[in-house]
Amino acid sequence: MIAVVGGGLPGLAAAARLARVGHHVVVLERLPEPGGSIEVATEPGGTVFTLPAAWRDLFRKSGRALVAELNAAGLELVPAPPRSHRLADGSVLDLPSDRGAQWSALSEAFGEPTAAAWRDLLDELDDTWLALRRLGLEAEFTGRLTPSDRRVLRPRQSLFALAGRVPPVEEVVLDVAARLGQDPQRLPGWHAFRLGLERTFGRWQLVDATGATRPADTLVRLLGDRLAARGVELRTGTQVLSIRPDRGAFRLETDAGPLAAELVISTVDPFEHADLTRDRNDLRTARRLRPAPGGGPRWESWGTLLDLPRLQPSRPGVLVASAWSPGGPDAWAQLLTGALAAYRAHELLTGEDMRPTNKEYRFRPGR
Repeated sequence: MIAVVGGGLPGLAAAARLARVGHHVVVLERLPEPGGSIEVATEPGGTVFTLPAAWRDLFRKSGRALVAELNAAGLELVPAPPRSHRLADGSVLDLPSDRGAQWSALSEAFGEPTAAAWRDLLDELDDTWLALRRLGLEAEFTGRLTPSDRRVLRPRQSLFALAGRVPPVEEVVLDVAARLGQDPQRLPGWHAFRLGLERTFGRWQLVDATGATRPADTLVRLLGDRLAARGVELRTGTQVLSIRPDRGAFRLETDAGPLAAELVISTVDPFEHADLTRDRNDLRTARRLRPAPGGGPRWESWGTLLDLPRLQPSRPGVLVASAWSPGGPDAWAQLLTGALAAYRAHELLTGEDMRPTNKEYRFRPGR
C-alpha cells in the first residue's frame, strides 16, 4: 500500500497515476475534503489558468481523457480573453497571449521598439522554460546547475533587473513576483518564464453550456471523481502524527490509529514533514527555508533552489512532492511533480519504469 500524506495536488496526481497501474493508494487528509486549499487559477478572479496540457496528460494517464470528463460535466475549455495590466502611468494594457496579437497591441501602445524588446525577452524565456523542464518538472532535479543551465537561467539576475529591460511594460514582468508573493529584487529573473508559457500555450478558462465562466478549481473536483473511479481510498479528517521506518516498510501514526505502508508520498510543507519524520536531512531542509506570503518557499536568492526538498530527500521509500518542490507552486507544476513522484514510487516498488517512452508527453504549442 502507498500512503499519500496530505491531499495536495502532487499527491492526488500521483495517486491517480499509481492507482491506474494497479497500486493500492490511501490519501490521508486532515481537512474534510482533499484539495480544499488548492488554487488552480494563475491570476485574480479564480477562473484563468495556464498549461492545460498538464491536466490533459494526468487525466489521460489515469484512464479517461479530460475532454470526456468536461463533456460529462457540461463544461468546455476555451481561450481566456486578454488580461488587463495597469501600468505605472495609470494606463491599462490589454495584453493578448498570441505572439502576433501581442506585437500589434504593444506596437500600437508604445511603438515597435518596445514590441521588439518584449518579443526578444519572451523568446529568451522560451529557452529558460526548456532548461527548467529538466530541473524538477519533467525530470528530477539533481541538486546542481550545469554550465549550460547557468548560461540560460542567468541565476544572479533578479526579476526586478529583468523587468528593467522593458521599461514601458515592466509592471507586466513584476506582476509575476506579485502573483507568487515574492520580492522581485530577490526572486530570480528566470521565474518570468511564466510569461513565455502564456504566449506559447495560452490562457484558458472553463465555461458551462450557457457560456458562463466556471472556477478553475472545478478541475480539482473532477480529479477527485477520477480518484474515486480508480479506487483510491480517501481518508479525510485524518491527521498524520508521525512517519517512522518499520521492518522494511513504514508505520504512520494517525489520530485514527496506526497505518502500515510500503511507501509514503508526503505533500505537506517541509516544516510539517520534518516534524513527521524527525529525519536529520528533513530537519536541516526545514531550517534553511522560510514560507512566502502566497504559499511555497520565500526566495532569498537563486540559491533557494538548492535548498528546496528533493523528490527523495533522504530515506528510500519516503518521497516529497509539494508546492515546495523544485517544480514550483503553480498548479500545473504540482501536477508534474506528482508525475515524477509516481514514476519513482512505481520503480521503487516494482523495478519497472513507467515514464512515458513516446513524445506525446512533451508539451507543444496549442496543447
